[in-house]
Amino acid sequence: MSVANEMLLDDIIRKKLFHHVYQPIYALEDWKVFGYEALLRCKFFQNPESLFQFAMKKNRLYDLDTCSVQLALSSVKEIHTKFVNVYPSTVLHSFFPNFLNSVQSSNRNIVFEINEAEKISDMGALRREIIFLKDKGYTVALDDFGKGELSLRTVIELEPDFVKLDRYFAIDLAVSKKKQEVIQMLLDICHDKNMKLILEGIEEPADLAVAKALGVHFGQGYLLGEPIPITE
Repeated sequence: MSVANEMLLDDIIRKKLFHHVYQPIYALEDWKVFGYEALLRCKFFQNPESLFQFAMKKNRLYDLDTCSVQLALSSVKEIHTKFVNVYPSTVLHSFFPNFLNSVQSSNRNIVFEINEAEKISDMGALRREIIFLKDKGYTVALDDFGKGELSLRTVIELEPDFVKLDRYFAIDLAVSKKKQEVIQMLLDICHDKNMKLILEGIEEPADLAVAKALGVHFGQGYLLGEPIPITE
């Protein structure tokens, strides 16, 4: 069974047996669409995270990650700002600069979202790569802050352009003073570090209203727009 799964993984990567859906990210100040996040979907894995975890286990994460980024970018050239997910180990991979050279000529306004699902083993090296990405004209987001490996120290040390706050903070935000206080604290840090805060998982109008009142810069969630194929 393991051999069969490895062959399936090879086919998924080599034949690009997956696609992306795109979810809008809104600027809460003026309610305009700022960009779209590309989210991978594969019929062989109901949960996309399971596919990436399997690729990680089989030492194929870099191959899957860069293949996904390449397909996402080539499919949405008409979108102004594109958010694409990458794992820390992909950004740190020795082949990644060459990969960037293969995609950067036809793509601008790309935001690389550093995935929180993988432990950052060398913070100093990742910080250097983030500086390299910024020098190349890309912007960087830390994804799902407050969920996995990312800590406040990580945000301060890496100084990304965007901090994406996990959907946990959007749930019942309107009635949770503690969550409001945490978001206000993060907004103060973002202001000092010239970063922008994106709140994920917004599903209720009251929570959206409080996020806007607090001064959250951007919002994402089913209330604002579901992930859909680019053809729609």
